[in-house]
Order: sequence, then structure tokens, then C-alpha cells
Amino acid sequence: MTQKPESRLTSNKEKSAPGEKKRVRLTQKAIVETAAELFALQGFGATSLDDIAERLGATKGALYYHVKNKEEILRLIYLTVLNASEEPLHQLANSSLPPAQKLRQAIEHHTGIAANRSPAMTVFYREQQHLSGPFAREILLRKKAYERYFEQIIAEGQKNGLFIAAIDAKIAAFGLLGMCNWLSQWYQAGGQYSASQIAEMFATMIEHGLLAATPAALPHML
Repeated sequence: MTQKPESRLTSNKEKSAPGEKKRVRLTQKAIVETAAELFALQGFGATSLDDIAERLGATKGALYYHVKNKEEILRLIYLTVLNASEEPLHQLANSSLPPAQKLRQAIEHHTGIAANRSPAMTVFYREQQHLSGPFAREILLRKKAYERYFEQIIAEGQKNGLFIAAIDAKIAAFGLLGMCNWLSQWYQAGGQYSASQIAEMFATMIEHGLLAATPAALPHML
């Protein structure tokens, strides 16, 4: 199932002599995790480097040893999510499983991602507009590469005659991902259905549609 980026974060504090102010041994990972919590809670624009440093018990100057600025921290949050999300899908898309099974598992994988309520995932779905220049392009290209795994699976099923060939594989991938991504806006853990149950509904709908019997004329209507 979906590998979820960690949402808990701690900072390591070195021991100090009595009366001496404690020093924080910072790591880039701790900074990114702390920033994700604050960005998710307050928003990227409303969070300053001073806020992040204060949460870590450090100074803003100390952060600059590990990150260049706040936008780079946001980039690292996006890369954390993408790195955790891409590899399982890459392995699945290039496996020897039948295309229908690949697609079902890919839907389960991405539904789990969209339903994830960790701070990093909240930021991922909400704050991309704050990335600019090379950072924005880098994340856009990574997201497109992720989308292409779905397109690859669908195209493979079409080539094998298992999926309707009249539907463009890229459009089908966009529609499927849009359906799954919307969970990030409305899904609540502990509700009527679990993320895995919703994934099952989505997969069934993709495989069979909503009609009791799929009209034979459907390919001619496209």
C-alpha cells in the first residue's frame, strides 16, 4: 500500500553545562519536517523562517547551513512526497502483472496518497503555487513523470485488447488521477468509508462504469 511520508519530527539537543543555553544540532530532515507541520497549520505564506527556527529551538541563521531559503524547504517537502510515491508506482508499472491488476493496484496506491493527512501531504496538495523558476519546473516534471506511469499502464492494457482503445490513454490517466486527487479535499479518516474501500469503489467504477451493462455502442460515441 502507500508509503506515507513521516509527519512527526524532532530535533536533537546536545547536552550542555549547567546554566549554558542548550544548542540544537539541526539536520535538513528535521527542518523540512518542522516546516511541513507549520506550513500545513498556518500556510506557506504565513510561516517565516523565524517561526521554523523557533519551533526547532534554533536561530534563523543556523537554518542557513542546511537550506538556502523558505522556498527551498518547500521544494524539499515536495521531493519527499514524490520520492516516497514514485518508486512503488514505478515498480508496479514495470512489473509482469496483467494490466488490469496493475491499474487496480495503482488506483489503490494513489488513493492512499490522496487520503493521507500528514503535514507533508497537506502541503503537497495546497502550496505548489509558491514554487517558482527552476523549482517549479522540477516539481512539474516529476509530477508529469508520475502521471505517465498511469498512462503507461492504460496504454499497455489497450495494446493487449483489455481496455477500450477508443479512449486516449493520457486523457484516461488525467481523469483517473483527478478523481483520486480530489480525496485530498473531502476525505476524512474515520468516516463512513476507509481509503481502501474508496479505492475499491474507484477501481470498480473504472473497470465496469456506473451502468448495469456497458452499452456496446460506447466506442462509437467517442
